[in-house]
Amino acid sequence: MKIRDCYKEGICAIDSDEKISKVLDRLKNSDPPAMLVTKAKGDYEGVLSRRWLIGSGFDPNAKVQKYSVSAPKLQETDAMTEAARLMIESQVPLLPVFAGTKLKGTITINDIISEASKQALSDTVVEAVMTDNPITIHTDDSISRILDLFRTYGISHAPVTEKGKLEGIVSIDDIIDVVYRTRERQEGGFGGQKGHGGHGERTGRKSDLREMKARAVMSTPVIDSRPSDSLEDAEKKMREQDVTSLVIIDDEMVVGILTKRDLLQPIARDAMEEKRMSVQFSAKPGIRMNDEEMEAMRRTFDSFARRYKDVVGIGGLFVYLRRYGAVSKGDQLIQCRMQFRTAHTQYYSSAEAWSVEEAYSLALERLERQIISHKDTKLDSEHRRKHLENQLDSLRIG
Repeated sequence: MKIRDCYKEGICAIDSDEKISKVLDRLKNSDPPAMLVTKAKGDYEGVLSRRWLIGSGFDPNAKVQKYSVSAPKLQETDAMTEAARLMIESQVPLLPVFAGTKLKGTITINDIISEASKQALSDTVVEAVMTDNPITIHTDDSISRILDLFRTYGISHAPVTEKGKLEGIVSIDDIIDVVYRTRERQEGGFGGQKGHGGHGERTGRKSDLREMKARAVMSTPVIDSRPSDSLEDAEKKMREQDVTSLVIIDDEMVVGILTKRDLLQPIARDAMEEKRMSVQFSAKPGIRMNDEEMEAMRRTFDSFARRYKDVVGIGGLFVYLRRYGAVSKGDQLIQCRMQFRTAHTQYYSSAEAWSVEEAYSLALERLERQIISHKDTKLDSEHRRKHLENQLDSLRIG
């Protein structure tokens, strides 16, 4: 199926000069919560997502253009599988569609899932694409801590537990409503899993709200699924319950989490087979990379991909770069955070250095160590021996 068969024609966009505070409600009421950003003359500039706003700790008075991100462009003639692949790699739930150079409309994650062949979803079980061993939070964890976890691990949902028992789930939507908006005293839920909103009173200044506990904002009851359920059944449950994620339970234990983005994997399979491993960069303002640096980092990734393509199968590396810490002698550290998503699990790493390339190399090296030590990674003894020798050599040099 081609994109022209299922995308939405027509432009519904945010002006790049609008203040963030003026567009929050429009984003919240969009499904998914992301919109195109255009310049004064209607030219395409990028995409704005509520999820990215959380990661940036945004200024409500700043202009939209500060937080919009360039998203992959699609042509009407592209295959739907290619749209699914690009959404997975870029973590963008909405992409612009062009006819040549003319912006025609958008396609969303919901459009792709609803038009996907039932066979693609019915032939795949939840366990094959879910994120296993998900990050969980405690009912007494503060919103500030939850935000840190979301930013560090690049996640948008987290199950809430108490003494090992599942109590609820917190999403980015829950938190953005509480932390970044001034509200009158009110009770009960909004955000997160629609219609299942949070508990407790939501009032006070921003500093007070950041110390609010998970139990006050979590959504209940939690909609769950089983590892052996088909993705077709899981998608139906999400749609009927109007939620964007399912907690996966086995023997009364939380073993995974399934999001709408995970549903794209079997749809994108053909396109991803052609490009088994990919890398996507996201850089905060102030990070400068010339063409030579970008090419060097891509070569490093290509070398990494060649070593592990037969071990991890299909994989996508998301690289997030930002300035970090205090300025020292006119310079500032660069932090590189990585999320490597494979068909079976996810790996995370981070590193700081004085240059983009060095921070990237250190973070990738730490990621490689995790892959090698992971219990499910099947590496031959020769590969492990060479990696150990390389590590010992680097220690001697240092």
